[in-house]
This record gives sequence, structure tokens and C-alpha cells, in this order.
Amino acid sequence: MGNIMKMSPKLANMIAAGEVVERPSSVVKELVENAIDAGSKEIKIYLENGGLDLIKVVDDGSGMDSEDVQMAFLPHATSKIKTEYDLFRIHTLGFRGEAIASIAAVSSMQIISSLNGQNGYQCTYKAGVKQKEGISPSNKGTTVIVEQLFFNTPARLKYMKSAKSELASVLFFINRIALAQPELRFTVYADNKNIFHTTGSGNEATLIGEIYGIEAAKNILIHTYTLDGYQMKLVLVKPSIYRSNKLEITMVCNGRYVKNYAITNAVIDGFQTYLPINKYPIAVLYMDMDPTLIDVNVHPSKTEIKIAGEEEICQRLTLEVRKCLEGGNHIPTREISKNEGYQQKTIFESEPICMEERKNFYNESYHSNTQTLDKQINETFDRFEGETDTTIPMKLPYMEYVGSVFGTYLIFQNTEGMYLLDQHAAAERINYEKYYKLLSNPVQPTTDLLIPVLLSFTKEEAIYIEQNKEEFEKIGFLLEPMGVLDYAVRRIPLWAKIDDLDGILYDILSLFISNKKVDIMQFRDSIAKQISCKASIKANHYINSLEIGSLLKQLNECENPYTCPHGRPTLIRLSIKDIEKMFERIQS
Repeated sequence: MGNIMKMSPKLANMIAAGEVVERPSSVVKELVENAIDAGSKEIKIYLENGGLDLIKVVDDGSGMDSEDVQMAFLPHATSKIKTEYDLFRIHTLGFRGEAIASIAAVSSMQIISSLNGQNGYQCTYKAGVKQKEGISPSNKGTTVIVEQLFFNTPARLKYMKSAKSELASVLFFINRIALAQPELRFTVYADNKNIFHTTGSGNEATLIGEIYGIEAAKNILIHTYTLDGYQMKLVLVKPSIYRSNKLEITMVCNGRYVKNYAITNAVIDGFQTYLPINKYPIAVLYMDMDPTLIDVNVHPSKTEIKIAGEEEICQRLTLEVRKCLEGGNHIPTREISKNEGYQQKTIFESEPICMEERKNFYNESYHSNTQTLDKQINETFDRFEGETDTTIPMKLPYMEYVGSVFGTYLIFQNTEGMYLLDQHAAAERINYEKYYKLLSNPVQPTTDLLIPVLLSFTKEEAIYIEQNKEEFEKIGFLLEPMGVLDYAVRRIPLWAKIDDLDGILYDILSLFISNKKVDIMQFRDSIAKQISCKASIKANHYINSLEIGSLLKQLNECENPYTCPHGRPTLIRLSIKDIEKMFERIQS
């Protein structure tokens, strides 16, 4: 007798469950996707102990008759695809027909469903074995109840996290599926408490507010573009609100929440210099694409996809994200919060100054004291523009100069409040954009060295130099071999400094060695940041009215005048309301 035997269906389902059902959130994902495929308008999820004790999903979809309820528990039973042709034109979220059987193999699972809200049918399985079935009252739609998850696989149960961690994982998925399906209403109950709800309004700002809060909703940018084969809609939260990880970059492809490493990085590249280092944006990407250009059958979770023409899509995405950001105002407002001991009511008996009185007060009293300095700055604008009209196409608001503090921060005001401008960050932004454009020139301006610089390399480095001599020349470096391991640098780009030549070339080499090629955009960005930082006004350095006027004019002409190349703000605003709160002129 041979050693090879066919597995029992029960054992096969338990193995399949290990791939499909990793934790409670996996169960919720499969059940919610089935509810969406059934045409539901409202989906309710009930959880106990993070989903380990109970997961109940109730929908108002099309429902199933008695035969379909029984068939749903069988492996590879599905209504989504019927032929090989369908597999490459998938329009539903589920399609493999293995989730229900896999979940039933490691839990106690019951399905109750009705087509009309009158004649319902139920079927119950435990550990993959049918326990009971029969007629059961039910509203139109389907209710799925999963209890005692992993009760018969103690090794899997042992590695579950705490109830709160499992609940957080479920909510993470629900947030993503809500973003993917903005017109559906979702409600989540945890241990009999309502912890999450969306209205299904279909409005992007409303949905962002329901998930990320009102401030995020107030700061969204929406941008749509179309190319051959796909349409992309970007919903971006302004970079003044950010996160410490990449998890809040959400991609939705044909209504399905998916993951794609390259596209996530393309979004991050688009936000480059708008965010502080190691901070990431909140962004939602809605992509509608021909299903034949997508492969969703890559991983059991069905969240990882392969896309035809991915490199071109990513390059265009980065450009469109930047275009969207450049169209917005990104001056952060710093609100003044009071601690618990701070008095909540004004200590003055007089009424607060109204907004109109405020404007008149600032316009009249301030103007008389600063008109001389304002005139100097305006004359500076005239000198740079060559005309008497001092109006600049405003990305930045009109502001009156007041003074400076610590030789670093310039103070301005207008009727909206007080502004602080970091002179080093502003100059760094101006220089960065200037040098980045210079480095973007396909024909790099170069200079021949009268006395070549001799550099020595290891054998490995010398091989990479020899293999990539043309790439070095494109960047502006001409290297000639002088023996086995030595090279003479005879030509350099104008931006390269001789005293740092070895450091620059070693940095380029490290890119060749690690990536097999130089990412030109990343290289230009890195070099431009280095040069701009060294060339900018330093902190604790006084600048005169001529320099202030030049700084403001050049900053206003930048593509992104709101942050330095490292993502720190160049300008922040303290609103008049917040300042008056500090002085207790108005109630909080």
C-alpha cells in the first residue's frame, strides 16, 4: 500500500482556514465583503471579546434561499465566478468560495437568510460538521454568527493578541472598507457599545470626518485625472495633519481595498518636502480600471494586487499628488489650548471686542506705527518687480511686518491674526527649489578641473564605476581610470563642491551598489537639500528690510512656500481668537 492518501474534507478545510482566517479581522473581512456583494445598503457588525467569542454580521442585502444557505458551507461553492473567463474579469469582492467553509472549520457558525423578509432559513456548523438546519424567522438579508473562533485549534488561539488589539485590527479593516464603499452605512458594536458609525452619505469630507475627525475633514483636497485604461480620484488630507506610519495611505481599486507597495511610495514621493521627516500623509486613492489589467488572485486575503503598467501609473501619480498639493493653502494654524487649571471665563466684565472692531483697531493703531517699515518693504517689492504695483500673486496672505524675535523668526500680522516666519526654513525652501530645478536639467552644466582629483576605491566599487561610467557622465562627472583601483575626476557639475567631492561620489556609488542604478529624482532631491541647507540664512542672524522683501517675494513664488525641504513649516499662524483667549478677553 502506498504512503500517499487523500485528505479528509475536514482536515483540508482546517488547513485552508490557516490561510484565509488568520484572526477575527479576517473573518469580519470575508463576511462584510459577502454582504457588499449581496447589494447591502447597511451592514452592522457585533463583536464580543475582540471577536474571539462572537462575530455577528447583519446585512440588508438580497438574501439567500434554503438551497443557497446549505451550499454556502461547501468548499469552493460560489455565485461569483463560473468559468476561467470570469476569473480574469472579477467585479465582486469575493470569488474563491472558500471563506465560509474555512471559517466553519474553526468555529461554531450559523447563517440565517431570507429573500423576502418572511420565509427565512438557517444552517449551523461546528468544526466543519453540520449541526442543524431548518426554517427560521429572518428579515430580508443575511445574518452570520461566528462563535468560539479557533476553539478547536488551540495553537492558533494561543497566538491571538489581546481583545483590544484584535478589536483595533477589526476597526482598521472596517475603516478601509468604509472608505472603499462611501455610500454604505456601517455600524460596529463592541461588547454592546456602539463604537463606530458611518452615515453612507457618499460625501468624501463627511466620511473623512467620521474616520479621522473634524479637523481632517476641514483640510481635504480632491483631485481627479484620467489616463488610458484608468481613472484616479485623490482625496488627500493637507500635510498639516499627518501620521507616524504609512498605514493611512489607502488604495481602493474598483471598489476593493487593496495594497500596493509601489503606489504607496508614489504617494509618499508626491508629499515629499511637505511633511516632516519620518511622517506620512492621510490619503485615499480611488482607482477605476479595466479588470483585465488587474490580478487580484495573488494572495488568499485578496488585498494584494498586480497592476499592468505599474511603473507608469506610479510616475504619473506622484506628479498628480504634487499638483493637488500645490493648489492648496498649507499654513498651519496653531491653536492655544488651556490646561485644566486655566480659568474658562473672562476675568474682565467688559464685552469681547467684535471682529469688525478688532479689524479697525489693528488697521488704525498698527498702521501709524509701522508705515515707515512697511513702505521700505513695499519699495523692495517694487525694486524686484520693476513696477509700482506691489501686489504679488498670492500663495501667501498679505501680511504687515512687525519685527523679529531671537534673530530667527519674523513677525507679521493681518486681520486674521499673527504670523511667525522661520527665516532659515523659508530661505531653505527657496534655495531647494532653485537647486532642484538646476539638477533637473537633462544637460548638466559642468566645469573641467584644471587639476584632476584622484580618488581610490575598493575592487567592488571600481567594478561599479566601470559599469556605470555613462550614468556618471549624465549626472556631470567624468572619471578616467588611473590604474586598477584609482580614478581621476576630470569634470564635475557646477553644483558639486571640490572639498566634498569624495563624499558625493561615494554616496552615488552606494546607490549603484544597493539599487543597481541611481534613482535620479531621489538623488536630485538629496543633493538639493544638502546644498540649500548650507546656503540659507542661519538662525540668530539679523536681516534688513531689503532682505525681508526679497525673502517674501521669492517664497511666494515657490511651488510650495509652506514647508522647508524637510517638511517643517516655514510659516505658522496664531489666530486673533486664540490670542484673545490667552489674555482672557473672550470665553473659551
